[in-house]
Amino acid sequence: MAIASTVPTPPDDRHDVLAQSLDAGKAGALPATGSVTERINSASWIVDATVAGVLVFIIFASGLIHIESFPPLWFDEGWTVCVARTWVELGHYGCLFKGEPAPPSLAAHFPVVASVAAGFALFGVGVWQTRLVGLLFTFAAFLLLYAVTRRLYGRSIAMAGVALLILVPLKWSIHPLYIGRQVLGEMPLLCFLLAGFLCVLKSTNRPLWQVAAVGCWALAWMTKTQVAPFLLVSVAGTMAIMSLRGDWPLVGRLAVAVLGSWGGCRLLIAAKDWLLAGHILPHPPVTGMTEAIALVFVPSIRLETMQYLFVFWPEYPFGLAYAAWRVRRALGSGCKASIEQTVQIMLLLLAGSWLAWFAFLCAGEPRYALPGLFLAAPFTAALLCDLTGGFNVSFLASSLTGLLRSRRLTSEGIKAVAVVLLLGVMGWVALQERYAFRAREDHRDLFAVTHYLNTATPPTAVIETYDSELFLFLNRPYVYAPPRILVDIIRREQGQAQAITYDPLENKPDFLVVGEYGQWAGFYKPLIAQNLVRLVASIGHYRIYEPVRP
Repeated sequence: MAIASTVPTPPDDRHDVLAQSLDAGKAGALPATGSVTERINSASWIVDATVAGVLVFIIFASGLIHIESFPPLWFDEGWTVCVARTWVELGHYGCLFKGEPAPPSLAAHFPVVASVAAGFALFGVGVWQTRLVGLLFTFAAFLLLYAVTRRLYGRSIAMAGVALLILVPLKWSIHPLYIGRQVLGEMPLLCFLLAGFLCVLKSTNRPLWQVAAVGCWALAWMTKTQVAPFLLVSVAGTMAIMSLRGDWPLVGRLAVAVLGSWGGCRLLIAAKDWLLAGHILPHPPVTGMTEAIALVFVPSIRLETMQYLFVFWPEYPFGLAYAAWRVRRALGSGCKASIEQTVQIMLLLLAGSWLAWFAFLCAGEPRYALPGLFLAAPFTAALLCDLTGGFNVSFLASSLTGLLRSRRLTSEGIKAVAVVLLLGVMGWVALQERYAFRAREDHRDLFAVTHYLNTATPPTAVIETYDSELFLFLNRPYVYAPPRILVDIIRREQGQAQAITYDPLENKPDFLVVGEYGQWAGFYKPLIAQNLVRLVASIGHYRIYEPVRP
């Protein structure tokens, strides 16, 4: 059954775009002339400015509320802010270990650390300074997503894609506004990726925009190396499709783009090494991390991730499948592929391969799905646009009414039922996550425990902890488990019989601080059970112990 497309023409008519309808001879219910959708798509730049203003308000107004305590600074952020603080204050790019320079440990890659360090250098060291950087990247990512989607599908779908991500939470822990408050690599990665796609859309007969796209993708590659296989699938898959169509000039440009991105990433890494020469120690390899996170075949984890994607978030795989069908029909017409079609294919392959990896291979952390879901939002919005006749509520209502009265299946009735089912699932998931979000903690335990350690212990006291967020404010020598231990912990959590060989007392600490991640790691439990340490103080969810000396 053909579905008539109601996806509007992008407003910039200087560029070729997909045909308005994939099956013009069997056109379904198109938006009526003068409909809200058409008026939005034909409006002036003021609408775009309004969208940007709304995004500023939503992202920064929500982001500044309890910015230092919600969500609490945590393990993944702690290593990054630790390196940024040490770099700004001491000139050493890395953590400290017993007060001496040490490697960067588990910190994010250089672009993220450098962004946080810039915030520290400008505004001082603190939590809100780190969160401000995340909010800026989040705003840029949303604005770039809107700009790219507007060029591909028009304003109405661009607005719908942004609204989908903000208003329909998939899981509180991966909501873009929640992730955007944290010092993580996802939002900077999306920012650089989407900036690259926007540059490609502007690159027709403009070589400098092609160079800018390569630079943006090189930054994305450097920011989170996890993107490499998906970016390669995106470009190589598009090259294969275009080679089958005989579009060799485009194949050549894509080959230059992917090679340039790889070369640009290597050049940026070389520049980083030159900049940090004498200010960084060699990072010991963390053997097995890729296998522990990216290639996991534990049946229970695979069942959980597939349930997430296909049961709780079905609108995204449906959106991708529908977009693939539309692109196939459009390319089947034999016309030369436009720049918009090329970018659609690249985005489709990038988002699709990312979500396929999440469903069938990754370690199961929902956060790993965020980049794929974020990039898939335009396709889901386009699907909803077509199914509703251009976001036409009256069309949807009349289709449902007609189905109930005639009791006969029609294309409009089937589309209306599909929309109701999708909206039902989306609403149910959003409602569940609303209550989960309300239960999240908003506390300032970090400030209380570091104040205690900085004032109630001797200046030379050595602090042992695996809760790296303490390092941002701790003014005492500290020690911690080596990065390789994290691989053993992850494998143990995946059900493998993995022994944790780290002894928290081997560095002769004066105090041990056990927080959420220290409890998760598990290597403090035997010490407590065997009465080798005694409890000194409890502050929030942190427990402070000292060794029992013989």
